Amino acid sequence: MSAITGIFYRKGKKVDPQLMERMNDKLSHRGVDGSHIWVEDNVGLGHQMLHTTPESLHEELPFIEDDLVITADARIDNREELADELGIDEVETVSDSYFILKAYDMWGEDCPDKLLGDFAFAIWDKKKEILFCARDHMGVKPFYYYVDEEMFVFGTEIKALFEVEGVPREKDEKRIALALMVDDFQERERTFYKEIKSFKAAHYMAMTKDSSKFKRYWKLNPDLEIRMDSDEEYMQEFLKIFTEAVKCRLRSPDRKIGVMLSGGLDSSSVTCTAQKIIEDNDLEKEIHSFSFIFDDFPESDERFYIKQVIDKTSIKPNFILSDKISPLHKINQILNYQEQPISTFQIGLVHELNTVTQIKGINIILSGEGGDQVVSHVNNYIEELLINFKWRKAYQAINEIAKVRKVHKCPLFIITIFHIIKFYVMKWSRLYDVLKKPVPVQKLIKKDFLDKLGIKKVVHFKSRRFKCLDCKCSHYYQIQKIAHQNSFEIIDQNNSIFHIEARHPFYDKRVIEYCYAIPTTMKIKSGCSRYILRVSMRNILPEKVRCRVTKANIGLASVKNFLAEKKILDEVQKDPKNIIEDYAYLEKLEDVFSYSRKKYVSILEIFAWKVIFIYLWLDKVEL
Repeated sequence: MSAITGIFYRKGKKVDPQLMERMNDKLSHRGVDGSHIWVEDNVGLGHQMLHTTPESLHEELPFIEDDLVITADARIDNREELADELGIDEVETVSDSYFILKAYDMWGEDCPDKLLGDFAFAIWDKKKEILFCARDHMGVKPFYYYVDEEMFVFGTEIKALFEVEGVPREKDEKRIALALMVDDFQERERTFYKEIKSFKAAHYMAMTKDSSKFKRYWKLNPDLEIRMDSDEEYMQEFLKIFTEAVKCRLRSPDRKIGVMLSGGLDSSSVTCTAQKIIEDNDLEKEIHSFSFIFDDFPESDERFYIKQVIDKTSIKPNFILSDKISPLHKINQILNYQEQPISTFQIGLVHELNTVTQIKGINIILSGEGGDQVVSHVNNYIEELLINFKWRKAYQAINEIAKVRKVHKCPLFIITIFHIIKFYVMKWSRLYDVLKKPVPVQKLIKKDFLDKLGIKKVVHFKSRRFKCLDCKCSHYYQIQKIAHQNSFEIIDQNNSIFHIEARHPFYDKRVIEYCYAIPTTMKIKSGCSRYILRVSMRNILPEKVRCRVTKANIGLASVKNFLAEKKILDEVQKDPKNIIEDYAYLEKLEDVFSYSRKKYVSILEIFAWKVIFIYLWLDKVEL
């Protein structure tokens, strides 16, 4: 979780070193272990260093070798493989950025696809006069930029870009509209600032004085398949890949490693696998877990399952009592570092967790983020069997799933049929528009605002729930959907001020490709969804965690605490500075709160939360 900055004046204007210093200093909170810049003629690169790997202790960026200069925020996981191909010694004194530089020197524009890990980097090629930049496969490392005919400016955070004269500082109203429509997960490039863009995950760019080339270097192959002879072979291969993904993310210069332990299948799998790796390899590491607990919301509390993991391992537990933590908890502090409005209710909880993590002196924390999407619940398995006339298998699957979930098979069958009907109705969009109930959110966004932007239809994110009824197609959509990149940017921004780097083993490219490519029968079997993970974690996870099929909803407390925030609701409704009244019918927010209290309709709560956070953000940034 270091930071990078850069300026490339495309028409030859010389970069002022003092400007580069100011730009770099804007991200000083990320670089407690060093800050450097490099400037030559019309190009400048900057770096703020946070030591997050043993190799980074020996690293100084920007780094120059021959005609190449690099700045990078990166953790490269396939160092051993690259060392053989590049003729580099795989030793602690050789940095990850050096591997990237040599990969570019050998493979040019093809180099990003040769790398595994989380990375955002920029290389100035003096000889070719090209600025080459790339972002990792899923967008874990942030990268924002502004480009016009005169210049290309980039940084890990947007605030650095505004130090450069000519970079516009203006709100993007279309992005605000998309956020209020609760469908903004489909936005990958557009930010809340006009003409400031987020660099797409799995893309590279090659920038010269006269041209710019943006290209996708990786996309999950929809036809990817893996076939093995037995369940045991699938299990052993998954265990090998997943263990390696966790092991790569244990690289740290410190003895202590943090894990976010919710008690669910994903975070528990990461925690117990990490503990096993440490024990099997005699690593001098200790794991500290961090968990939210609730006294007043038993439906949100996971202490029973968390304790199962703690009792099985030697991890050192830390608990955050979260009953009273509102999404607006420490909101003024959050607004000081959060550059854009966010959709998650969990921002207050995450801020408190980061505070505790920092106090414990931990700057690396592993998460189970992405387990649901990558390993897949295969929620439309019965639907696929039914539409393909495999009725006997469908009947058997309904019985097995009902038994595992301890529900009656008749409601399960009825829900399945409803989903099939809904899917086909939604395909006939005109009929769907006629039949669907009016969504209250459509009545809350001002029509004049949408008309001004040329938006003719308010999109409801739930209308995208079923992209297809084919299991593999659905799994593909879950992995490739754009929300991952947005989530990573929010997570990184939340962690930055606390000098914490989050790492996500389930988003390892090898884990993603393997879980997608295996047969559906290895994703769901005998009524158990996420079968490959469950069977692979036998003897690693506590049985009560490995076999659980339910999950607590930690959002219930956040929603209740949010709905109690009457003071901020009153402030927004009055809107004394006329900040947001052009966007939404503020007088109807009270109806949203009242409706939510009765019905617990999450889309309305999300809408009200977004209106309030956008209001607070606009008030703070004063655009």
